[in-house]
Amino acid sequence: MPEAKDGSGRGWTDAPYTEATRDALVQKIGEQQRRVAAVAASGLGGRMDRGQHQKLLLGARGTLRLFDQVPEAVKRGPFAAPFALPVACRFSNGQPCPFPDKTADVRGVALKFFSPQGVETDMLVTNEGGRSHARDAESFMAFADILVAKIERGATGAFEELLKELREGKLTAREGAHMGAVLLKEVGLHSVRSLSLESYWGSVVKLGDAAFKYSLRPHPDTSASVESDGDGPDYLRDELLSRLARGPVKWQLCVQLYVDETNTPVNDAATVWHSAPAVVGELDIASRPSDVDEQTINQMAFNPGNGFDPLGITHARADVYAASARNRADRGLLSPAAAGEYLAGRG
Repeated sequence: MPEAKDGSGRGWTDAPYTEATRDALVQKIGEQQRRVAAVAASGLGGRMDRGQHQKLLLGARGTLRLFDQVPEAVKRGPFAAPFALPVACRFSNGQPCPFPDKTADVRGVALKFFSPQGVETDMLVTNEGGRSHARDAESFMAFADILVAKIERGATGAFEELLKELREGKLTAREGAHMGAVLLKEVGLHSVRSLSLESYWGSVVKLGDAAFKYSLRPHPDTSASVESDGDGPDYLRDELLSRLARGPVKWQLCVQLYVDETNTPVNDAATVWHSAPAVVGELDIASRPSDVDEQTINQMAFNPGNGFDPLGITHARADVYAASARNRADRGLLSPAAAGEYLAGRG
């Protein structure tokens, strides 16, 4: 398919991974979940939980609105027509066990809604500056082994795991240095004052023939004033709850269309896309959640393959997220039907 710079989102080339790679990644996430669960300090009591983004910062019902100015290229599936729909919102820290909020970490948002056609649709986004620290799923999971080793054995364990990954060729020195640099810039040196002031990006997906990324960006009406001192173990949750006590909190929903492999590479998740974002909707959380809201939303399984067709690293993310959810099912996994009933106000 030739490259097209006409706003069609076409011209991309996908490089889906092999069945053997998929099986290895699915096995790897299970191993990582078991290892973290076995660490007493994780507080998981030996029972597997989410492979990533374990700590719930906030679980709330909101409204997702899609405007009528969606680019023609992606006017299909969940984006086919304007809507205002109930949405489940799960804010989280990125690590697989519940560190204090002041710990440097990726922050994420997972949204679940059911399209006007009744299709379960999920949007998963993180605040890594419009990219992942890893180019592909294999290097992402190899780096995750280093983080798990740090949870198990501290800095010594992480260093030993890094050397092992390098010796076995699972990571190259260049890949390791690049991932470390991205995480240092976007996580280590980036201070998160409020979840409402962060921008969050998803990985590449498609609707029809158009490849794109979606993102959440701070709404222009959002006050930059922050009351939290940023020091408590749950300060990000406390700050967002404080905002919600004063009124609604909103984000803009944006999309970026594929342009070409130089500016918007489909198969390199570690590169920031350079294409103009278009505002297509907004996320609105009107009030503080109830305990039931938070418990229910925390039992949901989110998957970037729900509602959209995966491309690039999202192929692997869809399979790994599904495996991670199966592995923690004994904690009370909410079915898609039950999630739909809850969002419809019948649950």
